[in-house]
Amino acid sequence: MKKLLLLLTIGGSIVMASCVSKQKYMDSQDQLSNCTKERKALQTKVLNLENANKELTAANTNMSQRLARLEKDTLAYGHRYAELSRDYNNVKKSFNDLTESYKKLDATNKKESAIILKNIQDLQLSLENKEKELSQKEARFRDLSDSLQVMSDSLTQKSIDLERQQKRLAELQAILDKKDEDVKALKEKIKQALQGFDGSGLTVFEKNGKVYVSMEEKLLFASGSFQIDQRGQEALKKLAGVLAMDPDINISIEGHTDNVPYKSASTAQIKDNWDLSVMRATTVVKTLLASGNIDPQRLTACGKGEYVPLDQADTKEARAKNRRTEIILTPKLDALFEILE
Repeated sequence: MKKLLLLLTIGGSIVMASCVSKQKYMDSQDQLSNCTKERKALQTKVLNLENANKELTAANTNMSQRLARLEKDTLAYGHRYAELSRDYNNVKKSFNDLTESYKKLDATNKKESAIILKNIQDLQLSLENKEKELSQKEARFRDLSDSLQVMSDSLTQKSIDLERQQKRLAELQAILDKKDEDVKALKEKIKQALQGFDGSGLTVFEKNGKVYVSMEEKLLFASGSFQIDQRGQEALKKLAGVLAMDPDINISIEGHTDNVPYKSASTAQIKDNWDLSVMRATTVVKTLLASGNIDPQRLTACGKGEYVPLDQADTKEARAKNRRTEIILTPKLDALFEILE
């Protein structure tokens, strides 16, 4: 099962072109952490549902086996009951016949009558034993029938629970599969829309159920600036056209710098790399809003400064790679939340 990621939509107006404090960065980090925890919680719930499904399946198999054994025992006792019933009827008939014979012979042959009487007594004792055994078998048969009914009712309920769990799992998997398909389709749309910018510092890739559009500094900004150049404007306009057609995608823009300290005059608007990363992120947000019909509530801007580098090496190439703007696209999972409630 593919990974899930939830990203909460942060409403609000677009951050104005002004200084952004480190506290806002920490708030953005908290939001990202919460989304990650929710994603893990979703995966745990799906795993728990799968385990519950396995347990119900095993219980269903065990109950079916026990039910089969009870049905077999019940059939055997039924046959034995029928045999005892026939024996009882035969003994009873013999008893009646001998009783009648005894009455006829009593007057003429005491000796034979005594023998017949003894046979009658033996038959009567046998009849009593048969009646007792038959009564025991009837009680056992009733117990087995009751147990069979209880087992049947339990098995029926287990089957209903199993079917409900399987249906829920199928719905969850269908939603996840659909989201994965949507993410792949979105990535291909973006690649196609931005194919003219290949080799210009643009990378489009999928990770953790999200689509990342990473733009190096050279594609958007001059060194130390947060004003987007003409080439960057064109790329963002094409991207905005794709995003405007898919309102179920949340958009997060992250600004990143290298670890070279930012130098500015004391009166300058930008004081350090934190400011620069935030200003670049908010400038991209404003450009996307101006370029397409995108709901501002779908957009989140944050600055990461120099603290999330792609390459830790202290080289010119590594620093160039780290100076980037990442546009992270995350599908909404409202339908998944409704099933999990």
